[in-house]
Amino acid sequence: MPSQESDVEPENQTLQQEELLALEAIYDSDFAHNADTSSLTLSFHPPPGKVELTCHLPKAYPSSEMPCYEVTSHWTNRAGVSYGLPDSVRRLIDERLRDLFVPGEVVIFEWVEALKFLLEEQYGTEVQETEVRTATSPRKPSASAVEPGEADETEEMSGSYPMTIPPNCPAIVHSLSPMVERKSIFVAHVAAITSLDDVCLVMAALRTNKRIARATHNIMAYRLEVNGVCKQDSDDDGESAAGGRLLHMLELSQVTGAIVVVSRWYGGVQLGPLRFKLINNCARQLLDSEGFIPIAREDGRKTGKKR
Repeated sequence: MPSQESDVEPENQTLQQEELLALEAIYDSDFAHNADTSSLTLSFHPPPGKVELTCHLPKAYPSSEMPCYEVTSHWTNRAGVSYGLPDSVRRLIDERLRDLFVPGEVVIFEWVEALKFLLEEQYGTEVQETEVRTATSPRKPSASAVEPGEADETEEMSGSYPMTIPPNCPAIVHSLSPMVERKSIFVAHVAAITSLDDVCLVMAALRTNKRIARATHNIMAYRLEVNGVCKQDSDDDGESAAGGRLLHMLELSQVTGAIVVVSRWYGGVQLGPLRFKLINNCARQLLDSEGFIPIAREDGRKTGKKR
């Protein structure tokens, strides 16, 4: 008779894989995964120097065991003497990370945000923004990469998006500038929602804009609470698996009461797995700037919104 642990292992593997994909999309170059050791590493950049959080994922994570983690720092002062995080800070890290784990729920995103907040609390603002910022910054194609007419198209995408707004439709906010990668263009659209009807109204409004309607894909995901129950769904719109990954990013970021749509205009060059990272980064940038991503409290948990 198979053990109870073996019954949950496939589910754990699925949750781990989804979490890895989302973390890679969110933190990009500050994220590294070693499949051979079932471990991942995330980098932080406080003023004293680089700090790394390495997590080893046991087979029982997240159903019953939390990841084994190690926080490392190799700093050098002006005298050339090496030093690292003091024991008092390490004890504080242990308390906060252990407190955040709930059996059955993935936790590494929570750990990253809690550790980032703690390091800023102890040492000040990071000297360089992590890739969750830099990767989502709008990119403009270089002059050598722009085909005739492409610059005009990109310029057009930077403008407003006139729409026919249905009655009671929530306000829709768009990316200020498109994200461009190898001639593909990505633009996010976000709205605050309180009901499933709002989802339909927002999608109907977006489709009335000719530029959005002619996008190759309009990938959508939403999350909201209805009578205390979380309702969520996604739509790939032909970009296989993109909607599910976008929704998982919303879950990890603890976004609720929002719908996000990422329009992609295909530029003729296949991007491979990079397209998923660009879709999530484009969405997260707008969600963050509009205050849909909860901010951290002193105990590392999330509360409220920036809006």
